[in-house]
Amino acid sequence: MAMVAAGLVRGSLAQTWCGKNYMANQSVVPPGGQFVLPTQSVEPLLSFRCAPVFRPYLEEDAKSAAFVVDTPIVYDWITGAELISLPSNSSSSSGSNSLGSLSVTINVGSIHTTANVPLNATGIQIPVDISMLNAQKAAYNVTCSATYSAPSSSGSQPANEQKFNTTSSLLYLPDTNASVTKTDLRTGALWVRPASGKGGAFAPFVPQGFYINFEQYLATNLSMIDQLKADGFNTLHPIPPYNNLTIFQQVINKTISAGMYIVYDMRSNYQNLSAVAQQVNTYASIPNLLNWETAHEPDGNSDPQNAAQATYDLIYQLDGYHPVSIVLNCQDYNFSPYIKGADIVLQDAYPIGINATWSPVWNTECTPDFGHCGCDNCQGQTWDVKARVQTFKDRLNILGFERTKSVWTTPQAFGNGAYWNTTPTGLQWAAMGFTSFSHGALGSKSYQYPTTTGNVSTIEGTATDLTVLIQEYVQPFLVDPNVTSVRYNYQGVDAGLWYNGTSYLLLVVNMNNTNSDVYVPYVDVGLGWITNATKQVQRVFSVYEIPTASGNLTGTTFQPGGIGIHIATP
Repeated sequence: MAMVAAGLVRGSLAQTWCGKNYMANQSVVPPGGQFVLPTQSVEPLLSFRCAPVFRPYLEEDAKSAAFVVDTPIVYDWITGAELISLPSNSSSSSGSNSLGSLSVTINVGSIHTTANVPLNATGIQIPVDISMLNAQKAAYNVTCSATYSAPSSSGSQPANEQKFNTTSSLLYLPDTNASVTKTDLRTGALWVRPASGKGGAFAPFVPQGFYINFEQYLATNLSMIDQLKADGFNTLHPIPPYNNLTIFQQVINKTISAGMYIVYDMRSNYQNLSAVAQQVNTYASIPNLLNWETAHEPDGNSDPQNAAQATYDLIYQLDGYHPVSIVLNCQDYNFSPYIKGADIVLQDAYPIGINATWSPVWNTECTPDFGHCGCDNCQGQTWDVKARVQTFKDRLNILGFERTKSVWTTPQAFGNGAYWNTTPTGLQWAAMGFTSFSHGALGSKSYQYPTTTGNVSTIEGTATDLTVLIQEYVQPFLVDPNVTSVRYNYQGVDAGLWYNGTSYLLLVVNMNNTNSDVYVPYVDVGLGWITNATKQVQRVFSVYEIPTASGNLTGTTFQPGGIGIHIATP
C-alpha cells in the first residue's frame, strides 16, 4: 500500500493542487474557482425539465421510447428556474391537487407529442414513438414547452396562461451487435447486455469494481482478474498506460470470459484528440466495454477547463454507445466547467489516515486556501465521502444536470504511506460505499487493487461477503425508477431509506468516533410503523450492531463505526 500512496504523491507534483499552493516556499493565494450557490427566491419558481428515458435509444427501442418530465416548485434560482404564479389558495407541497397541471409538448424532429403533467411532480413519463426519425450518430435537439393555467380560486375561469420552455437532446443510434451501455435517466443507473458478447437482454447494472495498475500488476499477473471475480466484483478498471497491447488484449479477453466489464482509461493522453480518436476506433466494439474515462483529477492538476468537454464531444462523434466519466479530486475547484465533459462524475476523496491540518509530505499546514494533505478540505473521516457525494449531487441539480449526469464513488482501499498513515479497515471501506449509495452514487470503483487481504476484517475479506449482498439487496432499489428515497442523520448516524411499494431498504453507517453506542429509533429514520423488529426487519448484513439491546423492537443500536443493511416489510 505504501507504493500506491507514494505514486499518488508523484502524480500530484503540479505547481498547485486544487488551485492551492502547498510548498513551504510558496505564499498563500486563494485558489478561486468556488461553486456559486443559487440565490433564494421569495416567490415560487418552476424547475421544468425533460429528458429521454434512455440514452442512447436504439432502433429496436423506437416504438417504446419515452421522455421523463419534472415540474417541481422550488425557491432557489437554480439553472432554468422561472417564476410561476400559483393560485392564492394553493400549497406548493408535492401532490397538492389545488396546483393543477401543465400541458407539456415535446418536439423532436417532425414529432410532436402533448400530454398533461401535474405541477410539482417528478418522474412523469410521456411515451414518444420515435420510429419516424432516422437513427444517426448526431443527437437530435429536443424542445419541451409547457403551458400552465392556474385554477381560479372561485373555480370559474382559469387565470392567464403561463408558458415555459426547456431543451434537451435525444441520442437515437442504429442497432448494433457490439457493446452498448445505456443510461436510464429516470435513475442515472446503467443498463448493459451480458459482458460475454453473446447477446442477451439489457438489464440494470451497478458497477462494483477496482482500479488496478496495468503495467505494475495486470501485465505480469492476469490471475488478479480471477481473484477480483471471486471476490464478487463485476468491473475492472485498468490504470494506463497500456504499452503492451498484446497483454492488454489478453486482459480484455479474460474479463470477457469472467463476465466482467471493463472501463477504458484515457487519462494519459485525453487531451491529444488524435490519440483519443485512435483509441475509440480501436476499442469501442469490444463486447464488455462499460464506459470511457477521460480526465483523472483535472481539477487537482488544473488541466485546461475545456479539455474534458472537447474529448467528450469527440467521443460522441465517433461512438455514442458508451457514456464518458471523469474523476474530480477537489472539494470545490472549478466543478462547473470540468463536469461539462462527463456523463458520470466520480469523487475520490481519500480521508482515512490523513492529518487534515498538516501535510507530512510537504511539512506545511492545510487550510481552505493553502496546502495538500491528500484529501482536499477534508476532516479525515468517513463523513468526508458522504459530504462529497451529496455535494456533487446537489451541484448537478443546481446546474440542471440532475437527470443527465450521475455520481459514482471511489472508496479508499490503500494507505500506509505519503499522506495516509493507515489503510482503511474492511469496515471503513464498506462504510464509504454505504454512505455513497445513500447519498446518490450509482457506481463504485475502489482505488486500488491489490488491497488488504487475509481475514474478514480486511478490505478484500469484507468484499467477499458484501459484494453479492449489494447486488442482491441494494442494487434492485437503486435502479428501480418507481422507488422513492430519503436520507436521515440521527445523532451522527447516516441512514439511507428506499421504498419500492412493498418493502424498505435501510442502509446505516454510524459515523461517530466516540466510544458510546447510538440507539436509533426506527421512527427517526422513516420507519415509524415498525412495532416488532424481530418479525418486520431482516438484518441482511451488519457489523457492530447490537440487535438484542433494550428497545430494539422499535429501533436498533449501533456501536461506533457500525454499519448495516436492513430490509423492512410491513
